[in-house]
Amino acid sequence: MSRINFCLVSVIALFVCPQIRAIDGALISFGTGMDNSLIQSKSSSGSGQSSFGFFWNSETNFEHGLFGYGELEYEFYYSQVSEDQEINIIAFRPVLNFWESTAKERNWYWQFGVGISYFDSKILPPIELSTNGQFATILGIGMPLDKGQQHRLTLRYNHYSNGYLETPNQGLDTISLDWHARF
Repeated sequence: MSRINFCLVSVIALFVCPQIRAIDGALISFGTGMDNSLIQSKSSSGSGQSSFGFFWNSETNFEHGLFGYGELEYEFYYSQVSEDQEINIIAFRPVLNFWESTAKERNWYWQFGVGISYFDSKILPPIELSTNGQFATILGIGMPLDKGQQHRLTLRYNHYSNGYLETPNQGLDTISLDWHARF
């Protein structure tokens, strides 16, 4: 799917999805591949990333002295990473959002999530993955864009890896800017 088609489908889906009551919101993400300075062993810095998906709130909340006020949500998304070749990813992951306070008007949050993903290809030169199944890990920091917190913007580090279940485990790292829109 080309980037233009992907963007068109994403925007149309945002207007159609409020009719689906089980979904709490949609997310759109654009990013870029990273070099090998963090976890992955080879660079994907010339790659582009685009994602579209949905999220559900679990209504699970907790207070933690070190991490702050936590909320659990679930994400299901489709992502495309491409340069000369293209990898399509389908993923599901629980995400913990840690807010700086329990107040209704919050200023910022950080998040962490680990889930599972499926890659339709194992090759995005120079990266070669040993399995189609990968863990999907994120670490992000974000802020609400409005007082009602219907829209959030998050800067995320995304890491895909098979957790050394098979070798080689070169992994794939991207950094993205994600927009969450609550219905």
